[in-house]
Amino acid sequence: MIMLGNKEITVFFSLLRSGLWHRPIDRLDCFPLTDTEWGQLYQYAEKQTVEGILFDGVQQLEAGMQPPKTLLLKWLVRVEKIRQRNRWMDTMLVEQALFFNKHNLHPILLKGQGVAQCYRDPTIRLSGDIDWYFDSPAAFAEANEQVHKLGLQLSSSGKYNSSYAWKGCAVDQHGKLFDIHNPFVQGYVGQLESAYGDNKLALLLGETRVSLLAPMLQILQVNTHILKHQLAFGVGIRQLCDAACLYAYYHRQVEGATLRAIYQKLNLLNWVHVFHQLLVDFLGLDRDKLPFELNKQQNCTWMMEDCWTAGNFGFHDENYIRQENGLFSGRKSTFKKIWANFWKYLPYAPMEAISFPIMHYRAKAD
Repeated sequence: MIMLGNKEITVFFSLLRSGLWHRPIDRLDCFPLTDTEWGQLYQYAEKQTVEGILFDGVQQLEAGMQPPKTLLLKWLVRVEKIRQRNRWMDTMLVEQALFFNKHNLHPILLKGQGVAQCYRDPTIRLSGDIDWYFDSPAAFAEANEQVHKLGLQLSSSGKYNSSYAWKGCAVDQHGKLFDIHNPFVQGYVGQLESAYGDNKLALLLGETRVSLLAPMLQILQVNTHILKHQLAFGVGIRQLCDAACLYAYYHRQVEGATLRAIYQKLNLLNWVHVFHQLLVDFLGLDRDKLPFELNKQQNCTWMMEDCWTAGNFGFHDENYIRQENGLFSGRKSTFKKIWANFWKYLPYAPMEAISFPIMHYRAKAD
């Protein structure tokens, strides 16, 4: 459970808000911290994979309030490694984009480095893997075939997902854009893709252009992906930062009434209201950067408690990770976790809560 009176957690979110939006620290009353408290805070940042963002906040502090020099140096080195990884990821993206272009394949980059461009400083967002979306079954199949011909070990997860390592970089290929499982809205989802599919953006890496989704589709894709993980093993603070930065960056390019109507049609609006409240209350997103007004004061603490416990995509929830000799070796109690989340999210996203476990276990059976 989140203890809102816990000093380290209060400071964590204060530094996070400062780092995200480059604002002064809003809880200076919590400083100074002891060396032990700073050590705990750094562990929180690692667990949530937001070390770079919090370090940006730390730099807003006066010297006497900053962490001890040994931790500050360790933190600085960590941030530089994040920056180096982002440069390396850009190199991998260019290589793959050129590879696919050579085979007349033009995938769209999902999340990752594309979302990073919405951050005030894209280089401090810890990058994960590369996700490519192929907008037709033929293109998805051809991409898998070309990767296989390279001699890379390709693994599949259902009909629409495959993965492999490209020079040590984890890559996922997708033949389906949205993590929406409700069977009754699939036709509408296809209409949305058609309606906004031609409004692609581009990420320019040197002379290489990488396609990105239109802002409306980016927001829907990232937010429904977050919901999917909330229904499974959870999602961490960094993924919430992605959603907040997307809203802030594209708020002038997205028609709020239209997006609200889309959420309503997808039967996700109740979930969205709580999610928006969370982005405002904990991450400090300005209300005027939301696509539409908050419905009313929502209780969002329970949702943040989920995210805090889960960490990065659920890999830190001690109730549902399996350990051998003290090392993480996989998830356990899958059914127990998904069943618990079903009841938790049923009032807010009923059709997704019902449909997700059915599709999840059907995909595993296939």
